[in-house]
Amino acid sequence: MKRANQILRYTFIMMLAALTFTSCVKKEYDDIETLNVDPNLTTTHTIKQFQALATGSTPVQITTDVIVAGIVVGDDASGNIYKKIILQQDSSGIAIQVDVTNFNTEYPIGRHVYVKCKGLYIANNSGNYEIGVNGGSSAGRIPANLLPQYLVKGKWGQTVTPMVFPVASTLTAGTVPTNTLVKFEEVEFESGANGVSWANGSSSNYNIEDCAAIPNTLVVYTSSYCTFALDKTPTGKGTIQGIYTVYNGAGELQIRDTYDVDMDGVRCDGSTGVPTQMPVDSVRLLDPGAGVTYLPGDKFIRVVVTTDYSTSMITAKNMYCQDATGAIQVRFTASNTFAVGTELDINVSGMELSTFAGVLQINNVPLGNATVHSPATLNITPRTATIADINANYAAWEGQLVKITGATITGTGTYSGSQTLTDATGTITLFTTSSATFAGSSYPTGTVSVTGVLTEYNGTKEILIRNPTNDVQ
Repeated sequence: MKRANQILRYTFIMMLAALTFTSCVKKEYDDIETLNVDPNLTTTHTIKQFQALATGSTPVQITTDVIVAGIVVGDDASGNIYKKIILQQDSSGIAIQVDVTNFNTEYPIGRHVYVKCKGLYIANNSGNYEIGVNGGSSAGRIPANLLPQYLVKGKWGQTVTPMVFPVASTLTAGTVPTNTLVKFEEVEFESGANGVSWANGSSSNYNIEDCAAIPNTLVVYTSSYCTFALDKTPTGKGTIQGIYTVYNGAGELQIRDTYDVDMDGVRCDGSTGVPTQMPVDSVRLLDPGAGVTYLPGDKFIRVVVTTDYSTSMITAKNMYCQDATGAIQVRFTASNTFAVGTELDINVSGMELSTFAGVLQINNVPLGNATVHSPATLNITPRTATIADINANYAAWEGQLVKITGATITGTGTYSGSQTLTDATGTITLFTTSSATFAGSSYPTGTVSVTGVLTEYNGTKEILIRNPTNDVQ
């Protein structure tokens, strides 16, 4: 419906422009823009026939007066398709490489476009047919000033019905035609990829899957520069359509905008796909020991960040966090920049639960699964305890923020590496990675209180401070 409304708006604008223009100046009756007619051009090849000219592994120059035509099925209105016009005729498509942005104002979805191919190059780029200038191993982008020489605009407001395929058909090369508008029915985003940002970092690849006993999957690619990058992927089951391409030998789908998606139905397993909150202590109860398990679907945790990425105290992809019931380490698939005290909702549906060096972690979490619930800095009150208490209760307190009073630090003189933290009840390791911003700083020699995250490394219990200015007093 949104796509139809967009076409209607475009049609209305063109009609209004025509009326305004004809009231001011004389127009020829065969003006293509105002009359919405195709140019007086005859095609010499269908797109399917034209594709056959792409022989070999390098682009082939067109030296004769070849003319092809099709309807635009993919433009850059949302920013998810970049510098290529996707043109389709019947069940065949081709990408026109163009060195221009916002071309959707001239070549929008639904416009009939004729291509005068003489002088251009056609290439079969790993199964994706492209046309452009000579760009080396693939077709290069046509400069903006040359577009009128090669592209002739025709009727606008045309429609193309997407071809419907099962997801399983994408597993066989050549079954689904590339650079065409296709639709998949009775599909859903796999657990963990539903209800999260469409894109994070430079882009995102999320799988959709069917309801087979062993689901067939297909990658949906989204650019972080598109207008809907921060919107959430649907949680239910339904249909999705978009431009089908091949990347690194595997099928891939790009939607034009969120109007291409209708997934409001009940999921394959009968669930709604809407995550419910799971306390951290319930996550920890599923500890698989030395093995691996996966968290149930439709779950998120609401936690407060307790580690400081800015001091490089822990690996940039890692983060410790806790709620009122417990704490846990989360390892993202990309570096995070969540400040201490930020309250996050993290979709953990189907995420891996495993241990690394003895520490329980939720592993391989897409960064887009984490959304800020409260940007205000929340104060987590550390658990004040003796070292003896910490050693005795480590299993229950792992990952939590703890405070040890009346302690002394001994060792090499600086924080870097493993130092010894001692109170009246025992000792524990105070560890600082050499890459921490304060690693070379000297620690105090007197009695101090130390606040840090309780963790371990291969059986050695450790305290990780975030910043000595605040954590060692």
